[in-house]
Amino acid sequence: ATKDKFFSIIAHDLRGPMNNLVGFSDLLERNYQNYDNEKLSHIINLMSTSAKQTYSLLENLLIWARSQRNKLSYNPHVFICKELISEVLQEMEHLAFAKGIRFETDIETIGHSVHVDKDMFKTVYRNLISNAIKYTKEGGTISFGCRKDSDRFIEFFVKDDGVGIPKETLEKLFKLDENITTEGTNQEHGAGLGLILCKDFIDKHGGRIWVESEVNKGSTFWFTFPVPEQN
Repeated sequence: ATKDKFFSIIAHDLRGPMNNLVGFSDLLERNYQNYDNEKLSHIINLMSTSAKQTYSLLENLLIWARSQRNKLSYNPHVFICKELISEVLQEMEHLAFAKGIRFETDIETIGHSVHVDKDMFKTVYRNLISNAIKYTKEGGTISFGCRKDSDRFIEFFVKDDGVGIPKETLEKLFKLDENITTEGTNQEHGAGLGLILCKDFIDKHGGRIWVESEVNKGSTFWFTFPVPEQN
């Protein structure tokens, strides 16, 4: 049942970007000679965004499938927080640039280390930033960073000034058995698959994830990962 639900979510999420790709491709095929460079550039940019959304969804599907078969390796090592965050931001900058969204960093623990599986950490951060971009309007701001939460954990956050999340939806965000359908500021559809992966990977590290949100004001996702053990 869990597998069926997961694939149902994937099919739902893929429908939006795939429809966009097909629609814009047909549009270009029929009318490209009538479009100026600015119009062509705009359509190509939208197609590129849809293609990247599709790739991200398929990547989440592959990661989840491997985790369900216990084929996903878990190899935590010590990393500097700033270095991990910077790597993810470099991967996500193109999506933010396409919507004119500004990144702001607030890394109090610039010299602190974290003990994580690098691939899992990056999957969590990538999904949360991708969601923030999806639900933030053009010209908006996304801020992120981390701080020492305790002797055992580093607390990370991803904050946006986007559309926010209704109160009745907040309790369902990290549950696979709940039906959640949301729409981004550019009509991107989503059903919360990335957040389910985030919770799974954070739980595996003994951390936790939660969210604070207000409709039309934005959301802040908080999550914790462990610091290296002291010898």
